[in-house]
Amino acid sequence: MSFMMPPDELNLDKLRNHGGKMIVVQGTADGVFSVDDTQNWYDQLLQHYKNDAKGTAPEFARFFRVPGMNHTRDGIATDQFDALTALVNWVEDGQAPDKIIATARGAGNPSGQVNTELPQDWAPDRTRPLCPYPLIARYNGQGNSEKAENFSCK
Repeated sequence: MSFMMPPDELNLDKLRNHGGKMIVVQGTADGVFSVDDTQNWYDQLLQHYKNDAKGTAPEFARFFRVPGMNHTRDGIATDQFDALTALVNWVEDGQAPDKIIATARGAGNPSGQVNTELPQDWAPDRTRPLCPYPLIARYNGQGNSEKAENFSCK
């Protein structure tokens, strides 16, 4: 696995200094790479840039965990989301993503591919906010619990 790691994985100075942005998205049920390892790396990144005069890590790098998602999709998860548009909006418009809306791939979803692992009691169009780590989505206690707008990242 060492071929997949850069020599100094915590040094993102070139990315930051050139105005670059990075969004890391990973499923919590990823059977290929441990989300715990990615979270540990991000925790170290937060510490590395904690007192940096040029900016803290969340100003140029954000980590989003997708509850229940496998390596790239599927699992008991809202696994359909657009992180690319979130990245473009951050780079081009300065709008750092405070959440990314994810949808379940139930019958009739835009991709046309149904996630057969979804529980029967889920709405086919269930949505949830993916929150930048360390925040997690919490139901606000009111409104339809199948809709992202009734959740907050806390």
